[in-house]
Amino acid sequence: MHLVTNLYEDVKHGSLGFPMGIYRTQEPMGFRLYPHIHEEFEFLVFTQGRGRMWIDGTEYPLSAGEGVFVHSRSIHLGQPEGETPSAYYAIVFSPRMLGAYVGDTVIDRYVDPVLRGAVRLPVRYSPQVPWQREALAAAREVEALERGNAPCKELLLKAGLFRLWAAFSAHGQATGTQGVGRLDEIRETLEYIDREYAAPLTLCELAQRVHMSESHFSRCFSSVTHMSPFAYIQQVRIQKSCRALRDQELPVSRVALSCGFNDFSYYSKRFREVMGCTPSEYRRRCREETA
Repeated sequence: MHLVTNLYEDVKHGSLGFPMGIYRTQEPMGFRLYPHIHEEFEFLVFTQGRGRMWIDGTEYPLSAGEGVFVHSRSIHLGQPEGETPSAYYAIVFSPRMLGAYVGDTVIDRYVDPVLRGAVRLPVRYSPQVPWQREALAAAREVEALERGNAPCKELLLKAGLFRLWAAFSAHGQATGTQGVGRLDEIRETLEYIDREYAAPLTLCELAQRVHMSESHFSRCFSSVTHMSPFAYIQQVRIQKSCRALRDQELPVSRVALSCGFNDFSYYSKRFREVMGCTPSEYRRRCREETA
């Protein structure tokens, strides 16, 4: 199971001078990503199996050889298509990989409009479409380069990334907007939950923060995250507790309280349902892995 412990991932992708990371994942029981956001762009390519991604509320089915582009600050999640094994890799990179200073023509013309929401790049990529096949080939080249030790590796990686971005940009569409509306309201809610997960959050409070009725807010929230607000809050609290179990020495009961669970038996039950083991077993496994 792929576990995201923060809405905004605190993983440092690459280094300060080369902010790009490539992550390869195998899922024995089917593809799954819990709802999250990151500032970086991401291109995720399936290499085995099938799955479904929702990006800003829109569903994209995926099978081996296909990919999706995730815009910066897009709300995205994944669910399995059955329980067959799946595998994928994700190229995650900061906009700074494409230029980093004021007056840079590449940034001004091809990156900043995407960040502002004035241009929307295509999301789903299939090898059946010639130009998308070229983008997928560029992604494979970048992934292979990152695994190897070629001379001038950083130059080659950056050249491959520019090739990938050129394929994206050539088919971008002006939106006529700056990215406002329902998604921003739901994104604001996710950010608030990520900060205040230990507090006694209520549906009424969350709905009032974005000036919606409770029923309308619940429908909007579920259409984007494919979870009810309550289920999402519980998932965040479980994920936060995983980090605390792994990184802190607090007793398990204190971890539960610090993450918003006032009933320890309920916490243990929900933890087992989500993680497949008790909190104590999870802590023990984490320590064995790092021993």
